[in-house]
Amino acid sequence: MNRKKIIYSILKEIQQGNEPKRDDYGLELEQWGEICELIRDEGLASNVVVQRGGIGNKVVYAWLSKAKITFKGLDFLEENSALAKTYKGLKEIRDWLKL
Repeated sequence: MNRKKIIYSILKEIQQGNEPKRDDYGLELEQWGEICELIRDEGLASNVVVQRGGIGNKVVYAWLSKAKITFKGLDFLEENSALAKTYKGLKEIRDWLKL
């Protein structure tokens, strides 16, 4: 799993006003939650919701429905502009992640 590519894609979709979902990427809930937490904790996007609970503090849900990209997130997109040359959106995300 290429986390940098997934984060790039998520931030790009948020920037374009879309709501990326876990199913778009074919990730397990725990993987999705960890990536969403990373985006939130690194300050790349605001209003990212991740809820953990129960034994082992497993991810219960992770939402990006109200997420907004931050200046730091915009910087991340600019710093990884090489990915923009091949990124074509969520419709082709699984093939792009394999590149």
